[in-house]
Amino acid sequence: MTETNDWQILLYYKYAYIENAAQFAYNHLKLCKKLGIKGRILVADEGINGTIGGPKEITEIYMQLMHADPLFEDMEFKTSTGPADTFKKIFVRYRKELVTLEYPEMIDPNVHGGKYIEPTQLKDLYDSNEDFVIIDMRNDYEAQIGKFKNAVTLPMQNFKELPELVDEQLMKFKDKKVITYCTGGIRCEKASSVLKKKGFANVYQLHGGVHVFGQEYPDNYWEGKLYVFDERVTIPINTPENRKIIAKCLHCGIAWDDYINCINAECNKQIIVCPDCRIKWNDGCSDDCSKKPRNAAPVSA
Repeated sequence: MTETNDWQILLYYKYAYIENAAQFAYNHLKLCKKLGIKGRILVADEGINGTIGGPKEITEIYMQLMHADPLFEDMEFKTSTGPADTFKKIFVRYRKELVTLEYPEMIDPNVHGGKYIEPTQLKDLYDSNEDFVIIDMRNDYEAQIGKFKNAVTLPMQNFKELPELVDEQLMKFKDKKVITYCTGGIRCEKASSVLKKKGFANVYQLHGGVHVFGQEYPDNYWEGKLYVFDERVTIPINTPENRKIIAKCLHCGIAWDDYINCINAECNKQIIVCPDCRIKWNDGCSDDCSKKPRNAAPVSA
């Protein structure tokens, strides 16, 4: 991976009904190819969700074109920088849901979601020691390398598991002031909706997610890195002089927070392994995997 941050990376979503969403996805792919945009975009009847990148002048044109569409005129784009190989290709796919939940009842985040809380308001809650519960709505491997101070994390491998985990682990917070957070906000739109449907009365969701909070307050109450779903794998939130490492090497237990993929292609598990243990364990997650032929190139964070 190159070390220069030549690209502007866009993270965005909007819950809004798209008529003939499958055709919209087809047309949108042609637009992205024409512009030279790379990344991943999901389109569903309920809206759009994307993480894309390209030279700044190209991504600026993309944002202008999206805002020219009345359906997305108020869509928020979160921006960051990354190397020119952050994405290899462009994918635009139609899906049944933007974030797969498969909840038995209809969920419209614009109707059922929790109230937004701004980053400055969350900081004020922490500063004032007010009684509240902050819940990480991401998968456990994301929370392993970074989370908010005192956050409740869940043993979640897939977002579809959330309703059951709410019943098993979160109902004790039903009468508390609850704040949900995720990377950019899209999962919290549905997660907060689930909490409200299950009787939580005082539910908020962090507006803009960790991405926006970290840009405004990099050294306030966030601990560790932020997991992202592109070639970067993780991005720093804390400033270098205040860097916090909360994860540990799988093998030796020292503080470390870089992911690789297990060398065994049949396993390919994402693991946190320090440089010394990468050599000792041949980039494997176990003794058995370490002895497998080098049939999968490790993906370094």
